[in-house]
Amino acid sequence: MTKSVNQSWAVSQKFRTRYGSTWADLDFFFKDKVSAGNFKTDPMNTNIGALQLEGISLPFKYKDLILYNKKATKLGAQTHRSDISEKFAIDIKSKTFMLNRQEINRLRETLDDALVTVHRSYELGLYL
Repeated sequence: MTKSVNQSWAVSQKFRTRYGSTWADLDFFFKDKVSAGNFKTDPMNTNIGALQLEGISLPFKYKDLILYNKKATKLGAQTHRSDISEKFAIDIKSKTFMLNRQEINRLRETLDDALVTVHRSYELGLYL
């Protein structure tokens, strides 16, 4: 079973048309199983999953999730009053992506949800 934050395969054609394919396909996929031992001994370097953005899958460790969540939140705050057609550069894992304000907010929400899911899974002992 695929563990996904946004379940991008279920986005309707109506939303895909309104927000664009970058927004619709943006998703975070969790690894099938995160080892409890790895998370306990070295949580920051534990492989959590992969961010799917513009057709590119970027593997994420727990520390990457925290770092890029902060980056997306900061950029979202800076761009919240900009025009929807204006694009902004964001560097993720040494790759530059040009996203509009809606896509930046979707990225921020996705990373927020992934971070909360990891925290709750660890607290409950589920280890994803």
